[in-house]
Amino acid sequence: MKIRHTRLFSTLTAAALALAAGLAHADDIKREGEGPRRAALNAMELKPFDLGLLEKITEWNSKPGGADLSGKVVVVCTWADWYAPCKRVMTQTRKLAEKYGKDGLAVIAVHNAKGWDASKNPKFDAAIPFFAGVDATGEFRKAVNSDQDPDVYVIDRAGQMRYADIDKASLEAGIQLLLKESAEAAGSINQTLADKKKQAEAELRRAQAINPTVDMTSLPELDFPAPSADAYKKAKWPKMPKDRRGKDLLNPQQATSDDSSAKEEPKVQTIAFNDAQWLANKPALNGRVRVIYLWHPDSRFTHATIGMADLMQRQRGRDVAVVGAITTITDGTTVKKMEDIEMDPVKVKKRFDEFLATRTFGHAVYFDAGSTILSTGLDEENPNSSSSDGIPNPFICIVSSDGVLRWAGGEWFPSYKAALEQVIREDPGVQARRKVEQAYIKAKQGN
Repeated sequence: MKIRHTRLFSTLTAAALALAAGLAHADDIKREGEGPRRAALNAMELKPFDLGLLEKITEWNSKPGGADLSGKVVVVCTWADWYAPCKRVMTQTRKLAEKYGKDGLAVIAVHNAKGWDASKNPKFDAAIPFFAGVDATGEFRKAVNSDQDPDVYVIDRAGQMRYADIDKASLEAGIQLLLKESAEAAGSINQTLADKKKQAEAELRRAQAINPTVDMTSLPELDFPAPSADAYKKAKWPKMPKDRRGKDLLNPQQATSDDSSAKEEPKVQTIAFNDAQWLANKPALNGRVRVIYLWHPDSRFTHATIGMADLMQRQRGRDVAVVGAITTITDGTTVKKMEDIEMDPVKVKKRFDEFLATRTFGHAVYFDAGSTILSTGLDEENPNSSSSDGIPNPFICIVSSDGVLRWAGGEWFPSYKAALEQVIREDPGVQARRKVEQAYIKAKQGN
Protein backbone atom coordinates (compact mmCIF):
# COMPACT_ATOMS: atom_id res chain seq x y z
CA MET A 1 0.00 0.00 0.00
CA LYS A 2 1.20 3.48 -0.77
CA ILE A 3 0.70 6.66 1.19
CA ARG A 4 -0.53 9.59 -0.89
CA HIS A 5 0.90 12.98 -0.02
CA THR A 6 0.87 16.42 -1.56
CA ARG A 7 2.62 19.62 -0.55
CA LEU A 8 -0.79 21.13 0.23
CA PHE A 9 -1.54 18.61 2.98
CA SER A 10 1.70 19.43 4.78
CA THR A 11 1.09 23.15 4.72
CA LEU A 12 -2.45 22.67 6.02
CA THR A 13 -1.49 20.52 9.01
CA ALA A 14 -1.38 23.30 11.61
CA ALA A 15 -4.44 25.00 10.15
CA ALA A 16 -6.55 21.85 10.39
CA LEU A 17 -6.22 21.64 14.16
CA ALA A 18 -7.28 25.28 14.55
CA LEU A 19 -10.22 24.78 12.20
CA ALA A 20 -11.55 21.86 14.18
CA ALA A 21 -11.58 24.02 17.31
CA GLY A 22 -13.70 26.57 15.46
CA LEU A 23 -16.49 24.05 14.97
CA ALA A 24 -17.13 23.53 18.68
CA HIS A 25 -20.69 24.87 18.42
CA ALA A 26 -21.77 21.58 16.77
CA ASP A 27 -19.16 18.85 16.91
CA ASP A 28 -21.65 16.22 15.75
CA ILE A 29 -22.65 18.25 12.69
CA LYS A 30 -20.02 17.53 10.06
CA ARG A 31 -18.89 19.93 7.39
CA GLU A 32 -17.28 19.41 4.00
CA GLY A 33 -14.21 21.07 2.54
CA GLU A 34 -10.63 21.38 3.72
CA GLY A 35 -7.64 23.69 3.77
CA PRO A 36 -7.97 27.43 3.02
CA ARG A 37 -11.50 26.99 1.66
CA ARG A 38 -12.65 25.33 4.89
CA ALA A 39 -11.06 28.20 6.80
CA ALA A 40 -13.05 30.69 4.71
CA LEU A 41 -16.25 28.71 5.28
CA ASN A 42 -15.62 28.62 9.03
CA ALA A 43 -15.19 32.38 8.99
CA MET A 44 -18.69 32.69 7.50
CA GLU A 45 -20.29 30.76 10.33
CA LEU A 46 -21.98 32.50 13.27
CA LYS A 47 -22.20 35.73 11.25
CA PRO A 48 -25.25 37.32 9.57
CA PHE A 49 -25.97 35.97 6.10
CA ASP A 50 -26.46 38.69 3.49
CA LEU A 51 -29.94 38.06 2.10
CA GLY A 52 -29.11 40.68 -0.53
CA LEU A 53 -27.18 37.91 -2.27
CA LEU A 54 -30.53 36.43 -3.31
CA GLU A 55 -30.84 39.33 -5.75
CA LYS A 56 -28.12 37.63 -7.80
CA ILE A 57 -30.49 34.70 -8.39
CA THR A 58 -32.89 35.00 -11.32
CA GLU A 59 -35.70 33.07 -13.02
CA TRP A 60 -37.27 32.02 -9.73
CA ASN A 61 -40.08 29.51 -9.66
CA SER A 62 -41.35 31.87 -6.95
CA LYS A 63 -39.11 34.54 -5.49
CA PRO A 64 -39.11 34.38 -1.65
CA GLY A 65 -40.08 37.56 0.14
CA GLY A 66 -39.22 38.75 3.62
CA ALA A 67 -42.16 36.96 5.20
CA ASP A 68 -41.08 33.68 3.59
CA LEU A 69 -37.66 33.74 5.27
CA SER A 70 -37.87 35.95 8.38
CA GLY A 71 -37.53 33.90 11.55
CA LYS A 72 -37.13 30.72 9.52
CA VAL A 73 -34.35 28.17 9.31
CA VAL A 74 -33.22 28.41 5.68
CA VAL A 75 -31.41 25.73 3.72
CA VAL A 76 -29.55 26.95 0.63
CA CYS A 77 -28.50 24.28 -1.86
CA THR A 78 -26.42 24.75 -5.02
CA TRP A 79 -27.25 22.23 -7.74
CA ALA A 80 -27.22 21.28 -11.43
CA ASP A 81 -30.00 19.09 -12.79
CA TRP A 82 -27.58 17.22 -15.11
CA TYR A 83 -25.36 16.00 -12.22
CA ALA A 84 -26.60 12.88 -10.39
CA PRO A 85 -25.35 13.80 -6.87
CA CYS A 86 -27.30 17.04 -7.16
CA LYS A 87 -30.49 15.19 -7.97
CA ARG A 88 -30.13 13.16 -4.79
CA VAL A 89 -29.62 16.30 -2.69
CA MET A 90 -32.57 18.00 -4.37
CA THR A 91 -34.75 15.03 -3.46
CA GLN A 92 -33.36 15.16 0.10
CA THR A 93 -33.99 18.90 0.56
CA ARG A 94 -37.45 18.70 -1.04
CA LYS A 95 -38.47 16.01 1.45
CA LEU A 96 -37.06 18.10 4.31
CA ALA A 97 -39.11 21.09 3.16
CA GLU A 98 -42.22 18.92 3.10
CA LYS A 99 -41.44 17.45 6.53
CA TYR A 100 -40.35 20.57 8.42
CA GLY A 101 -41.95 23.42 6.48
CA LYS A 102 -44.73 23.68 9.04
CA ASP A 103 -42.07 24.01 11.79
CA GLY A 104 -40.31 26.95 10.16
CA LEU A 105 -38.00 25.54 7.48
CA ALA A 106 -37.54 27.03 4.01
CA VAL A 107 -35.33 25.73 1.18
CA ILE A 108 -33.68 27.72 -1.61
CA ALA A 109 -32.19 25.78 -4.53
CA VAL A 110 -29.73 27.69 -6.73
CA HIS A 111 -28.97 26.13 -10.12
CA ASN A 112 -25.60 26.36 -11.82
CA ALA A 113 -25.34 28.74 -14.79
CA LYS A 114 -23.98 25.84 -16.82
CA GLY A 115 -26.65 23.68 -18.44
CA TRP A 116 -29.57 25.76 -17.21
CA ASP A 117 -32.92 24.65 -18.58
CA ALA A 118 -35.79 26.72 -17.23
CA SER A 119 -38.24 23.95 -18.04
CA LYS A 120 -36.54 21.72 -15.47
CA ASN A 121 -36.79 24.25 -12.64
CA PRO A 122 -38.93 22.68 -9.88
CA LYS A 123 -42.54 23.84 -9.98
CA PHE A 124 -43.56 25.90 -6.98
CA ASP A 125 -46.14 24.51 -4.59
CA ALA A 126 -47.61 27.07 -2.20
CA ALA A 127 -47.87 24.36 0.47
CA ILE A 128 -44.15 23.57 0.34
CA PRO A 129 -41.52 26.30 1.07
CA PHE A 130 -39.17 25.23 -1.74
CA PHE A 131 -37.88 28.13 -3.83
CA ALA A 132 -35.61 27.68 -6.87
CA GLY A 133 -33.77 29.87 -9.36
CA VAL A 134 -30.53 30.14 -11.33
CA ASP A 135 -27.16 31.70 -10.49
CA ALA A 136 -26.70 32.93 -14.06
CA THR A 137 -23.54 34.96 -13.35
CA GLY A 138 -21.92 32.67 -10.78
CA GLU A 139 -21.72 35.58 -8.34
CA PHE A 140 -23.84 33.86 -5.70
CA ARG A 141 -21.60 30.77 -5.66
CA LYS A 142 -18.52 32.93 -5.40
CA ALA A 143 -19.99 34.84 -2.46
CA VAL A 144 -20.70 31.66 -0.47
CA ASN A 145 -17.42 29.91 -1.39
CA SER A 146 -19.16 27.10 -3.27
CA ASP A 147 -16.66 24.95 -5.13
CA GLN A 148 -18.57 21.91 -6.37
CA ASP A 149 -22.31 21.36 -6.67
CA PRO A 150 -24.06 20.29 -4.57
CA ASP A 151 -23.02 22.46 -1.61
CA VAL A 152 -25.50 23.00 1.22
CA TYR A 153 -25.68 25.86 3.73
CA VAL A 154 -28.00 26.34 6.72
CA ILE A 155 -29.04 29.73 8.10
CA ASP A 156 -30.61 30.00 11.58
CA ARG A 157 -33.75 31.84 12.69
CA ALA A 158 -31.70 34.96 13.46
CA GLY A 159 -30.39 35.09 9.90
CA GLN A 160 -26.89 33.83 10.76
CA MET A 161 -24.89 31.30 8.78
CA ARG A 162 -24.65 28.32 11.11
CA TYR A 163 -23.43 25.50 8.85
CA ALA A 164 -21.42 26.46 5.77
CA ASP A 165 -21.11 23.55 3.33
CA ILE A 166 -22.65 21.01 5.69
CA ASP A 167 -22.16 17.28 5.16
CA LYS A 168 -25.39 15.99 3.61
CA ALA A 169 -25.51 13.14 6.14
CA SER A 170 -25.64 15.75 8.93
CA LEU A 171 -28.20 18.00 7.25
CA GLU A 172 -31.38 16.77 8.91
CA ALA A 173 -29.75 16.65 12.36
CA GLY A 174 -28.52 20.23 11.89
CA ILE A 175 -31.98 21.38 10.82
CA GLN A 176 -33.59 19.73 13.83
CA LEU A 177 -31.18 21.50 16.20
CA LEU A 178 -31.83 24.92 14.70
CA LEU A 179 -35.61 24.47 14.53
CA LYS A 180 -35.60 23.90 18.30
CA GLU A 181 -34.00 27.33 18.82
CA SER A 182 -36.00 30.50 19.12
CA ALA A 183 -34.90 33.49 17.09
CA GLU A 184 -33.72 35.09 20.33
CA ALA A 185 -31.62 32.05 21.29
CA ALA A 186 -30.13 31.91 17.80
CA GLY A 187 -29.31 35.61 17.95
CA SER A 188 -27.39 35.18 21.21
CA ILE A 189 -25.48 32.05 20.11
CA ASN A 190 -22.11 33.81 20.02
CA GLN A 191 -22.51 35.03 23.60
CA THR A 192 -23.74 31.58 24.67
CA LEU A 193 -20.69 29.91 23.17
CA ALA A 194 -18.38 32.50 24.71
CA ASP A 195 -19.96 31.88 28.13
CA LYS A 196 -19.59 28.12 27.74
CA LYS A 197 -15.96 28.49 26.75
CA LYS A 198 -15.31 30.75 29.74
CA GLN A 199 -17.04 28.26 32.04
CA ALA A 200 -15.03 25.34 30.64
CA GLU A 201 -11.78 27.26 31.10
CA ALA A 202 -12.74 28.09 34.69
CA GLU A 203 -13.52 24.44 35.41
CA LEU A 204 -10.19 23.45 33.92
CA ARG A 205 -8.36 25.95 36.12
CA ARG A 206 -10.20 24.63 39.19
CA ALA A 207 -9.28 21.07 38.26
CA GLN A 208 -5.65 22.06 37.89
CA ALA A 209 -5.58 24.11 41.11
CA ILE A 210 -4.41 21.24 43.28
CA ASN A 211 -1.80 21.04 46.03
CA PRO A 212 1.53 22.12 44.48
CA THR A 213 3.23 19.18 46.18
CA VAL A 214 1.52 16.94 43.62
CA ASP A 215 3.44 17.20 40.36
CA MET A 216 1.01 16.28 37.55
CA THR A 217 3.86 15.89 35.10
CA SER A 218 5.56 13.17 37.12
CA LEU A 219 2.80 11.04 38.58
CA PRO A 220 4.07 7.51 39.14
CA GLU A 221 2.69 4.64 37.09
CA LEU A 222 -0.01 3.24 39.37
CA ASP A 223 -1.66 -0.16 39.19
CA PHE A 224 -5.35 -0.14 38.37
CA PRO A 225 -7.93 -2.87 37.64
CA ALA A 226 -8.03 -3.64 33.93
CA PRO A 227 -11.42 -2.88 32.35
CA SER A 228 -13.37 -5.81 30.94
CA ALA A 229 -13.68 -6.51 27.23
CA ASP A 230 -17.37 -5.75 27.59
CA ALA A 231 -16.56 -2.23 28.84
CA TYR A 232 -14.65 -1.54 25.64
CA LYS A 233 -17.41 -3.06 23.55
CA LYS A 234 -20.06 -0.81 25.15
CA ALA A 235 -18.02 2.38 24.70
CA LYS A 236 -19.24 4.79 22.02
CA TRP A 237 -16.35 4.97 19.56
CA PRO A 238 -16.13 7.40 16.61
CA LYS A 239 -17.03 6.31 13.11
CA MET A 240 -14.21 5.41 10.73
CA PRO A 241 -13.85 7.93 7.87
CA LYS A 242 -14.82 6.80 4.39
CA ASP A 243 -12.73 6.73 1.23
CA ARG A 244 -13.96 8.10 -2.09
CA ARG A 245 -15.85 4.88 -2.71
CA GLY A 246 -17.79 5.27 0.50
CA LYS A 247 -15.94 2.37 2.14
CA ASP A 248 -14.18 2.38 5.49
CA LEU A 249 -10.78 3.93 4.84
CA LEU A 250 -8.83 1.04 6.35
CA ASN A 251 -11.38 -1.70 5.81
CA PRO A 252 -12.71 -1.33 2.26
CA GLN A 253 -14.34 -4.74 2.33
CA GLN A 254 -16.66 -3.56 5.10
CA ALA A 255 -20.08 -2.71 3.69
CA THR A 256 -21.29 0.87 3.98
CA SER A 257 -24.01 1.74 6.47
CA ASP A 258 -26.57 2.17 3.69
CA ASP A 259 -26.07 -1.39 2.45
CA SER A 260 -29.10 -3.00 4.05
CA SER A 261 -28.05 -6.48 2.94
CA ALA A 262 -24.87 -6.39 5.01
CA LYS A 263 -25.10 -7.68 8.55
CA GLU A 264 -21.45 -8.23 9.42
CA GLU A 265 -19.89 -6.68 12.50
CA PRO A 266 -17.12 -4.08 12.00
CA LYS A 267 -13.72 -5.72 11.75
CA VAL A 268 -11.64 -5.49 14.94
CA GLN A 269 -8.19 -4.23 14.01
CA THR A 270 -5.51 -4.46 16.67
CA ILE A 271 -2.19 -2.63 16.73
CA ALA A 272 0.48 -4.12 18.99
CA PHE A 273 4.05 -2.99 19.63
CA ASN A 274 7.23 -5.07 19.85
CA ASP A 275 9.42 -3.86 22.73
CA ALA A 276 12.58 -4.48 20.66
CA GLN A 277 11.48 -1.97 18.01
CA TRP A 278 11.30 1.21 20.09
CA LEU A 279 13.92 3.67 18.84
CA ALA A 280 13.34 6.52 21.30
CA ASN A 281 11.28 7.38 24.38
CA LYS A 282 9.44 4.09 24.93
CA PRO A 283 6.09 5.30 26.30
CA ALA A 284 3.85 4.21 29.14
CA LEU A 285 0.84 2.67 27.42
CA ASN A 286 -1.31 1.34 30.26
CA GLY A 287 -4.59 3.21 30.45
CA ARG A 288 -3.64 5.56 27.62
CA VAL A 289 -4.93 6.25 24.15
CA ARG A 290 -2.25 5.83 21.46
CA VAL A 291 -1.99 8.40 18.67
CA ILE A 292 0.25 6.95 15.98
CA TYR A 293 1.47 8.90 12.96
CA LEU A 294 3.42 7.36 10.09
CA TRP A 295 6.67 8.82 8.80
CA HIS A 296 10.14 8.04 7.50
CA PRO A 297 13.41 10.00 7.82
CA ASP A 298 13.83 9.80 4.03
CA SER A 299 10.38 11.28 3.34
CA ARG A 300 10.81 14.91 4.30
CA PHE A 301 7.18 15.92 3.97
CA THR A 302 6.22 13.49 6.70
CA HIS A 303 8.44 15.47 9.07
CA ALA A 304 5.78 18.19 9.36
CA THR A 305 3.85 16.08 11.86
CA ILE A 306 6.76 15.78 14.33
CA GLY A 307 6.25 19.21 15.89
CA MET A 308 2.52 18.59 16.31
CA ALA A 309 3.31 15.25 17.96
CA ASP A 310 5.73 16.85 20.44
CA LEU A 311 3.11 19.45 21.35
CA MET A 312 0.39 16.85 21.82
CA GLN A 313 2.62 14.74 24.05
CA ARG A 314 3.31 17.77 26.27
CA GLN A 315 -0.32 18.81 26.45
CA ARG A 316 -2.08 15.44 26.57
CA GLY A 317 0.60 13.13 27.97
CA ARG A 318 -1.50 12.15 30.96
CA ASP A 319 -4.05 10.40 28.71
CA VAL A 320 -2.26 9.99 25.38
CA ALA A 321 0.90 8.21 24.22
CA VAL A 322 2.05 9.77 20.94
CA VAL A 323 4.06 7.47 18.69
CA GLY A 324 5.90 8.29 15.48
CA ALA A 325 6.05 5.01 13.57
CA ILE A 326 8.75 4.76 10.92
CA THR A 327 7.24 2.77 8.08
CA THR A 328 7.32 2.30 4.31
CA ILE A 329 6.25 5.54 2.63
CA THR A 330 6.04 6.68 -0.96
CA ASP A 331 7.02 10.34 -1.04
CA GLY A 332 4.75 12.03 -3.57
CA THR A 333 7.21 14.84 -4.19
CA THR A 334 10.34 12.85 -4.99
CA VAL A 335 8.30 9.97 -6.45
CA LYS A 336 10.42 7.41 -4.65
CA LYS A 337 9.37 3.85 -5.21
CA MET A 338 8.65 1.77 -2.14
CA GLU A 339 11.67 -0.43 -2.80
CA ASP A 340 13.87 2.69 -2.80
CA ILE A 341 12.83 3.61 0.75
CA GLU A 342 15.30 2.14 3.22
CA MET A 343 13.69 -0.43 5.54
CA ASP A 344 16.64 -2.58 6.59
CA PRO A 345 16.49 -2.44 10.42
CA VAL A 346 20.19 -1.74 10.89
CA LYS A 347 20.27 0.95 8.21
CA VAL A 348 17.03 2.53 9.41
CA LYS A 349 18.43 2.73 12.95
CA LYS A 350 21.57 4.40 11.58
CA ARG A 351 19.47 6.78 9.49
CA PHE A 352 17.34 7.63 12.54
CA ASP A 353 20.42 8.25 14.71
CA GLU A 354 21.60 10.71 12.07
CA PHE A 355 18.17 12.35 12.19
CA LEU A 356 18.40 12.62 15.99
CA ALA A 357 21.56 14.65 15.60
CA THR A 358 19.44 17.45 14.11
CA ARG A 359 16.47 17.42 16.49
CA THR A 360 15.18 16.07 19.80
CA PHE A 361 11.97 14.04 20.00
CA GLY A 362 9.52 14.80 22.79
CA HIS A 363 7.48 11.68 22.04
CA ALA A 364 8.07 8.01 21.30
CA VAL A 365 9.52 6.71 18.04
CA TYR A 366 8.88 3.16 16.84
CA PHE A 367 10.31 1.17 13.93
CA ASP A 368 7.35 -0.44 12.18
CA ALA A 369 9.29 -3.31 10.60
CA GLY A 370 7.24 -4.93 7.86
CA SER A 371 4.76 -2.03 7.86
CA THR A 372 2.39 -3.93 10.14
CA ILE A 373 0.60 -0.77 11.29
CA LEU A 374 0.06 0.37 7.72
CA SER A 375 -1.27 -3.03 6.68
CA THR A 376 -3.96 -2.99 9.34
CA GLY A 377 -7.30 -3.31 7.57
CA LEU A 378 -5.88 -3.80 4.08
CA ASP A 379 -8.19 -4.94 1.32
CA GLU A 380 -7.23 -8.61 1.25
CA GLU A 381 -8.32 -8.97 -2.36
CA ASN A 382 -6.13 -6.08 -3.44
CA PRO A 383 -3.35 -5.69 -0.84
CA ASN A 384 -1.48 -3.02 -2.80
CA SER A 385 -4.18 -0.39 -2.61
CA SER A 386 -6.94 0.64 -0.24
CA SER A 387 -8.41 3.08 -2.74
CA SER A 388 -7.60 4.68 -6.07
CA ASP A 389 -5.90 7.50 -4.22
CA GLY A 390 -3.94 5.48 -1.70
CA ILE A 391 -3.92 6.31 2.00
CA PRO A 392 -3.63 10.02 2.84
CA ASN A 393 -0.62 11.43 4.60
CA PRO A 394 0.14 12.77 7.21
CA PHE A 395 -1.67 9.65 8.38
CA ILE A 396 -2.95 9.20 11.92
CA CYS A 397 -4.18 6.11 13.79
CA ILE A 398 -6.10 6.60 17.04
CA VAL A 399 -5.92 3.43 19.13
CA SER A 400 -7.74 2.79 22.40
CA SER A 401 -5.90 1.52 25.48
CA ASP A 402 -6.81 -2.08 24.63
CA GLY A 403 -4.83 -1.79 21.38
CA VAL A 404 -7.84 -1.62 19.02
CA LEU A 405 -7.85 0.85 16.13
CA ARG A 406 -10.76 3.27 16.61
CA TRP A 407 -10.13 5.94 13.96
CA ALA A 408 -7.68 6.43 11.09
CA GLY A 409 -7.29 9.12 8.48
CA GLY A 410 -5.56 12.27 7.35
CA GLU A 411 -4.39 14.70 9.99
CA TRP A 412 -6.40 17.45 8.33
CA PHE A 413 -9.70 15.51 8.35
CA PRO A 414 -12.47 17.60 10.00
CA SER A 415 -13.38 14.61 12.20
CA TYR A 416 -9.82 14.09 13.54
CA LYS A 417 -9.93 16.29 16.63
CA ALA A 418 -13.48 15.29 17.56
CA ALA A 419 -12.55 11.61 17.16
CA LEU A 420 -9.52 11.99 19.43
CA GLU A 421 -11.57 13.71 22.12
CA GLN A 422 -14.25 11.05 21.87
CA VAL A 423 -11.79 8.17 22.19
CA ILE A 424 -10.14 9.78 25.25
CA ARG A 425 -13.52 10.45 26.82
CA GLU A 426 -14.91 6.95 26.16
CA ASP A 427 -11.82 4.82 26.79
CA PRO A 428 -12.42 2.55 29.84
CA GLY A 429 -8.67 2.22 30.44
CA VAL A 430 -8.24 5.99 30.63
CA GLN A 431 -11.16 6.21 33.04
CA ALA A 432 -9.80 3.44 35.27
CA ARG A 433 -6.30 4.97 35.36
CA ARG A 434 -7.65 8.43 36.11
CA LYS A 435 -9.73 7.10 39.01
CA VAL A 436 -6.67 5.56 40.66
CA GLU A 437 -4.57 8.66 40.00
CA GLN A 438 -7.24 10.91 41.49
CA ALA A 439 -7.24 8.83 44.68
CA TYR A 440 -3.44 9.12 44.78
CA ILE A 441 -3.63 12.91 44.37
CA LYS A 442 -6.20 13.27 47.14
CA ALA A 443 -4.05 11.16 49.44
CA LYS A 444 -1.04 13.39 48.71
CA GLN A 445 -3.08 16.52 49.34
CA GLY A 446 -4.13 15.15 52.70
CA ASN A 447 -0.50 14.79 53.83
